[in-house]
Amino acid sequence: MASRRTARNGRLFLAGLLFLAAGLALGLSAGSVSLPLGYVVKALARGPSAAGVPTGDQMADLAGTIVWTLRFPRVLLAFIEGAGLGVAGSVMQGLFRNPMADPYVLGVSSGASLGAVLGIALGIGGVFGVWSLPALAFAGALGVAALVYRLSTYGERTDTWTLLLSGIAVSSLVSSVIAFVMVIARERVDEIVFWTMGALSRASWMSVGASLAYTIPGLAVLQRRAQALNALSFGEEPAFHMGVPVEAVKRTLLWTSALVIAGGVAFTGPIGFVGLIVPHAVRLVAGPDHRWLMPLSGLFGGNALLFADLAARVIAPPREIPVGVITALAGAPFFLYLLWQSRRLGE
Repeated sequence: MASRRTARNGRLFLAGLLFLAAGLALGLSAGSVSLPLGYVVKALARGPSAAGVPTGDQMADLAGTIVWTLRFPRVLLAFIEGAGLGVAGSVMQGLFRNPMADPYVLGVSSGASLGAVLGIALGIGGVFGVWSLPALAFAGALGVAALVYRLSTYGERTDTWTLLLSGIAVSSLVSSVIAFVMVIARERVDEIVFWTMGALSRASWMSVGASLAYTIPGLAVLQRRAQALNALSFGEEPAFHMGVPVEAVKRTLLWTSALVIAGGVAFTGPIGFVGLIVPHAVRLVAGPDHRWLMPLSGLFGGNALLFADLAARVIAPPREIPVGVITALAGAPFFLYLLWQSRRLGE
């Protein structure tokens, strides 16, 4: 049985890699300006110099500029953010033993939104440059996460259900503050709304590098805790008797997940449903073993956001739909379908 599941998960991982290759090819070639795939390959082969060295071939020069300055960092950031959401979502669902848990349970999304909204309303972005809003969003995300964690911790113990309820309450409070700021700063409402919907249009090589700096080490730390998370899925007391240092593992999982998500949300804004739907769907196919569930959720989470961003760019060109709208439109009905399927299986 175990060998069959391993073989099946191996095939699933291979399928995810094939989807990734297709998503990268489409993401680099499709958009408001369609590029022939051959020119995309040539631009990639020439390297970053393709964006600034003329060749005499107008189409090749255009492809080089679009690929290296606009689309390549965008598709990379989409995959990085989606992978972080997928893995963090699988961690939260395992830790809370609840398929309804998502990566934003600690208030990371609302905190990042508050930091960015305050920056937009006060015009700080124009004063300190391109890093201002991401820095404020990152600080807001970690600040709210710290508040939620503190409200849920008594002595040395963090109660997961209190953490869940605190996250909901604090997120609601922060959302009210954001709404108040939007009323006060009406002249900047359009920019605020666009940011809070989640978008990848601000992607750059700097944002890719900064996101990688948080995501790669964070995912490595989370993967190392996969076996402990398997034990926690049975409950804290059984995990303790299995030799798991429960509170230390919980702190590591919660804070590492918060850092991974904050590092992405700071540049993209909150993007819903990816971290909720993907791990839930992957678990139905791959099983509950987090040694497989986490990397598969990361791979398919990255693919999901990659294709969602592609749809956001090609549905109504030259206009761009915020990718958070696409994930919500696709994710909400799919989640209802998964709930219905789970109910049928349970009957």
